Amino acid sequence: MAKIITITANTAIDLFIEVESLTVSDNILAKSSIDFACGKGINVAKAIESLDTPVSCLGFVGRQSLAVFDAIQTGLLRVDLIAVAGKTRTNITLLDSDSYKETHIRTTGFTVTDGDCRKLIEKINASAQPGDIIIVSGSLPAGAPENLYQTIIELCHSKAVLPFLDSSGAGLLSGIKTKPYLIKPNQQELEDMIGRILPNEQSLVDAARAIIDHGVQWVYVSRGDKGAIAVSEKIALAAYVNKMPGKIVSKIGCGDAMVAGLAVATLGDLDLSNTLKLGIACGTANLFSKEPGRFNKDKLSEITDHLVIRKI
Repeated sequence: MAKIITITANTAIDLFIEVESLTVSDNILAKSSIDFACGKGINVAKAIESLDTPVSCLGFVGRQSLAVFDAIQTGLLRVDLIAVAGKTRTNITLLDSDSYKETHIRTTGFTVTDGDCRKLIEKINASAQPGDIIIVSGSLPAGAPENLYQTIIELCHSKAVLPFLDSSGAGLLSGIKTKPYLIKPNQQELEDMIGRILPNEQSLVDAARAIIDHGVQWVYVSRGDKGAIAVSEKIALAAYVNKMPGKIVSKIGCGDAMVAGLAVATLGDLDLSNTLKLGIACGTANLFSKEPGRFNKDKLSEITDHLVIRKI
């Protein structure tokens, strides 16, 4: 039976701190704080689990942080990360509950070796079977070759596995050379790839099709509160939620949750409209949860009631 595997080369621990008013001060008392095992592929996996679908997580983790990631393992979510020397990075989010603005602080983490990368490729090769979906997500850690994602996607093709790619910078530019089935940049990442501002939907479609001309089959562009667009060689759809069914808690991980919805829909062989619908609904449901990727599945039907889809 076909399955979904996520790859997180650069795992993270997300620390979410809420304060009543973020001002320049020597001493600010947090209203609340909580941390989560994260990294884009981990977030995707948690969202897939939220859809009651089994998923496996491969990738790297700092050896001293391994227990944090093992703790998220459940009957549906299997964690099989390679422990490497060094510390898993910490991403800090400061939420000002008065202004409802978020400040993000990123730290650096472990450095991987060529041997670590070979172990990951070997583990993927042993785990993947024809018909599986492999989702390669996030940034490359220090020490990883720029073509690591390219190598993983080439392996996917050799094993008749469907590769999804959700990265940026060197990982994205290298990965698309090997023609992943689907990529999911946000608008800023697509603009960075193309090298120019994309001011409207048609410019986004044109940019996506320039990538499709090189062998990618689907480009899904996430656009924050403007929703997303789905582009193939022959069709382009835009989708957005016209009424937000709840108070936003955090925007972190919404793109990852969207990728999870797209993967589960693809595994279930849903048509384009329903695939886009599930992706947008999962990304939106993530807004109402502090933990990236973990959301209430019961919220999806309420969200889809306010979802607008149209052709571009």
